[in-house]
Amino acid sequence: MGFFRNIWDGLLSLGAFALTVIVFAVPAWATYSSVSNNLMSAWFYVPTIGMVYVGLNLAIAFLRKALDGIAPLRDRKRR
Repeated sequence: MGFFRNIWDGLLSLGAFALTVIVFAVPAWATYSSVSNNLMSAWFYVPTIGMVYVGLNLAIAFLRKALDGIAPLRDRKRR
């Protein structure tokens, strides 16, 4: 039963990875397209780079957990 639980936990972490990428990539893409079309100042890249940095760190953490079979809100595998 523990094997299936680890698979389920990995799938949950994979879903958290996908959601994190969507939540952080869409505003970054919108900022890029707005600055490219001269709707906003280029200074908006500064907070966007910070947001992408945080999102990338979260995405890597969730992807690592997905590959290890760890639930998104846990530090270790369940016993």
